[in-house]
Amino acid sequence: MKLSWCSIISMLTILLLTGCDQAATSGVPSALASVSPVDSPVQTFAPKPFDNGVLPTNNTSTSTPIKEPIGFEIGSPKEEAVVSDEKKQTKKSVIKPIYSVGKGQVAITIDDGPTKYTEELLKVLKEQNIHVTFFFIGQNAAAFPQSVTEAVYEGHEIGYHSDTHPHMSQMTYDAQENEFNSGLNKLIKFDKHPVTLFRPPYGAYNNDTKLVTEEHLMQMVLWNEDPKDWATTDPSKIVKSVLAQVQSGSIIVMHDHPSTIAALPDIIKGIRKKGYTLVTVPH
Repeated sequence: MKLSWCSIISMLTILLLTGCDQAATSGVPSALASVSPVDSPVQTFAPKPFDNGVLPTNNTSTSTPIKEPIGFEIGSPKEEAVVSDEKKQTKKSVIKPIYSVGKGQVAITIDDGPTKYTEELLKVLKEQNIHVTFFFIGQNAAAFPQSVTEAVYEGHEIGYHSDTHPHMSQMTYDAQENEFNSGLNKLIKFDKHPVTLFRPPYGAYNNDTKLVTEEHLMQMVLWNEDPKDWATTDPSKIVKSVLAQVQSGSIIVMHDHPSTIAALPDIIKGIRKKGYTLVTVPH
C-alpha cells in the first residue's frame, strides 16, 4: 500500500507528540502521578487538652464577660431554696446566721486557708497584735496542718468552711451532711478546741445547710462587708475599699492571698484610727 506524503508526515507528528508526553511524566513517581490535587492527603492535628482536661472550643468572641473567680465569697449572702430530694428534711431550722458583731467592734475574717501564704499572714497579724477569725477548708487543713496548729497557738479563732468549697445550697441534705463531716474531721485533727463557727462557701446556704450546722452545735457566720479583695493585686485598692465600707459591727470577709496580706497593716491601722475595736467573731 502506497502512502502519500501527507499521511507519512501526520504519522511522524503523532509519534513525536507521544514521546514528549512520556518524557514529561517519566520523573514523577507512579504513586503520586495518579493522585489529583483534591485527593492529596492533608496532615491533621488533634487539639491538646488544657491542664484541666477540657478541650478548647472555637469560640473566640471577646465580648464574653469575665466571671468572678471560683472559690471567693462575693456580694451579700442570702438563704436559698432547698434542693428537692426524696429524703428532704421537713424540719425548720431555728438557727439565725450571724451577720455582724457588737457596737463599736469590727471583725476581720479570713476565708479559704490555710495556704502556702498563711505563715506570712500569721506573722503580719502577730506584728499588728491582732486576732482574726479564720474559716479553714478541710482539704487545705490536711495539706497545711502546721499553719492550723500555729493559728490556734497564736490565739486566733478557728472556724470551718467546708471540705472542698462547693455551693452547698445546690446539694441535697445528705450530700451537704457528707461534705460537712468529711472536712470537719480533717480540721479537728489539728485543733483540739471545739470548732463552733461555720461559714458556708460563697455564702450560699438553705434550710438544710442550717440544719446540718445546727446538728453539729455550731453557729453560721456570714458577713456585712465585702471589699472584694480577690478582684485586685493592688494592696492599696483593698485598703481603700475596706476603709470606705467599714462601720460599727462590720464583719469583713477577706481571703488568704498575697495582696490581702500586704494590705492588712494599713487596714488594721485605719480601722483603729476610726475608733473601732478589732475582735474575733463571738462563739
